[in-house]
Amino acid sequence: MVMEVIRIDYLNVPKDLLKSSCCIGFFDGLHTGHQALLDNCILKAKELGVQSGLITFDPDPWKIFFPDRVCRHITTLEDRIHLASAMGIEVMYVITFSKDFAALDVDAFHLLLQKMNVCHITCGFDFKYASKNSGNVHTLQNQDYFNVSVIDSVNSKNEKISSSRIEPLIQSGKIDLANELLGYMYSIEGIIEHGFKRGSTLLKFPTANLGANADYLVPSSGVYAGFVCVNDTFYGAMINVGNNPTFENKKVSIEAHIFDFDQDIYDQRVRFFFLKKTRNEIRFNGFEELKKQLESDIITCKKVISREKMYVQKTAVLWDAKVFEFKSLF
Repeated sequence: MVMEVIRIDYLNVPKDLLKSSCCIGFFDGLHTGHQALLDNCILKAKELGVQSGLITFDPDPWKIFFPDRVCRHITTLEDRIHLASAMGIEVMYVITFSKDFAALDVDAFHLLLQKMNVCHITCGFDFKYASKNSGNVHTLQNQDYFNVSVIDSVNSKNEKISSSRIEPLIQSGKIDLANELLGYMYSIEGIIEHGFKRGSTLLKFPTANLGANADYLVPSSGVYAGFVCVNDTFYGAMINVGNNPTFENKKVSIEAHIFDFDQDIYDQRVRFFFLKKTRNEIRFNGFEELKKQLESDIITCKKVISREKMYVQKTAVLWDAKVFEFKSLF
């Protein structure tokens, strides 16, 4: 079943919306903490005989209140739509966020949800809403329009799992730790662009250069074991993030050497998945030294991927993809 996506203008709510049990929040990353809300929402929907829904907001409230601030995310709205559907949500309500919407008082916010035919809301224990964050779980529980479930903090290593905890892990290259909290591999989507062609001509290690969507967080410079998803197939890859100090590039690039792959994918939309960082970016004294290191990096990346097969498969299922088995390590 394909999840329905409905845009909501708070001043003009459609009158024919089906009754629903919804979870509510921005849900950047749809990490394991968020997944606890989705699970409860779906459970309540089944108990009540209604559809399960996710209520989120677009654009990011930070972009409305701080338009000059750079806002990068773990997931784009399109990613969240895909993941929410894969996780079992039947309808996503995307409320247009504006300063006028943010100024709604608590009662007006409740009335909006009632107009949307919401009969049950699932939220986190620290959920805030309405003008100046005057609404919280207590005000939500004290209204009469719908029932409410509050999910306690979902912790890992005695610390709350949150997007703000995951973001610095991604940016510092601790991808494996970020992935544990996400419950799947972090990924970036973009278009394959023409690069300097040094990989194919000088080093004999052809690479696919990603023109990444600027909304994503970019992992720190270095080499990563990961995957490139092309036409719904995961191909193992060695991914490099950085400015290639051996060649003194000015621009940070994200490029992947894809194992056992010879397709022309220029101008195609693909997704890079990051499994684990294997080393930092370093400068080499010439092509031969760099080539020798790349040969070693490929072996390391293949070993990392081979150890994480079950984890990789879980991510592939979320993205409706199969995993291509690359050749032997050596």
